[in-house]
Amino acid sequence: MHPQESPNHVQERHVLDAIYQNAAMGLDATSTILRKANHPKLRAELCKQLTYYQDTKDQIRSQLASLHAQPLEKGELAKLCANASIQLHCLGGASSSEIAALMCKGTNTGVVQLTQVLHQNPDISESLKRQSRAIIRHEEAYMQRLKPYL
Repeated sequence: MHPQESPNHVQERHVLDAIYQNAAMGLDATSTILRKANHPKLRAELCKQLTYYQDTKDQIRSQLASLHAQPLEKGELAKLCANASIQLHCLGGASSSEIAALMCKGTNTGVVQLTQVLHQNPDISESLKRQSRAIIRHEEAYMQRLKPYL
């Protein structure tokens, strides 16, 4: 913690970093899986989510900049492992059902992680709490939209 930073400032940065990393991981995974998707409506859903993740990353980067901070990026090894996992699951092609299942699994992991981070950082501003909950609701709605493809 920087000498001038208050505990809630540190918690805000931690939550913003978690949201950023969730969006970055979602963006990477969706970009990778999109190449495997053939179903037009599923592709459209994935493209919509891809835009959401990019917009979220941009928004969080801006919020962190206002706190004079840079987002913590996931390491290259984490990205490589996630990409390899997707490639392995899609070896020889992937059905819409398999793609939807992979995306639901990853999205659910993100929801759990964001929920945990929120509970571990209770001193954040009400506006960041609302923003975080809205992101979680969006991710849960995304999983619902993927269920018809399972």
